[in-house]
Amino acid sequence: MKRIFIVRHGKTQWNLEHRLQGRYADSDLLTDDLTPYQQAAAYLDQYRYQVVFASPIKRAIHTAQLVTDNFTQPVPTLQTNAGLAELTFGDWEGKSKDELVAEQPALFRKLSQRVNTPELDAIGVENFAAARARFAQAIREIGEQLGPDDTALVFSHGGISQLGIKELTGNEHLLGLKNLSTSIVALRPDGAFLDVYNQTAYLHDVDLNEGNVSIM
Repeated sequence: MKRIFIVRHGKTQWNLEHRLQGRYADSDLLTDDLTPYQQAAAYLDQYRYQVVFASPIKRAIHTAQLVTDNFTQPVPTLQTNAGLAELTFGDWEGKSKDELVAEQPALFRKLSQRVNTPELDAIGVENFAAARARFAQAIREIGEQLGPDDTALVFSHGGISQLGIKELTGNEHLLGLKNLSTSIVALRPDGAFLDVYNQTAYLHDVDLNEGNVSIM
């Protein structure tokens, strides 16, 4: 069975500050302590990957490099796929969650619930249905490169991965993803199935309140 391991990027300064960090806003990874990347690598290195992909956004590429640099196995050349990029939050990129909830609570709730509205369109927020579809298509394209029992490793983002996995599997009850978490989607001719979601057991220090900033 084909399997896609989907890893959310590591923690950034904007994650700490609870700022919306979308497709066009990119805060650097926090790298003073590389232990979490080593812990993620120790878990992921147990499996063999025929392809490795990342979102084209720097924080996802950097995460891929920091993790795979700690692998003991040979690593396929890192490729990028634009469909794996984070949601676009338009004019709200870089703004803090507290600021938006205080100033525009009703509209932020619609963002949080992933409801498409003309008001969100007007500030440049990406259409959620389109975003789900592009991520799912990217995963299917990656799956097409795999043999029947091959595995791919993918580095992406919290918001789009949550939406895209919902689209792939039909499971609408998935919560936000933590930094450096792993989710595993199995691809079969009759559909996609969720094997693991938001796995963080390999990380020794996990913030239980951590999640997607764009969700209330």
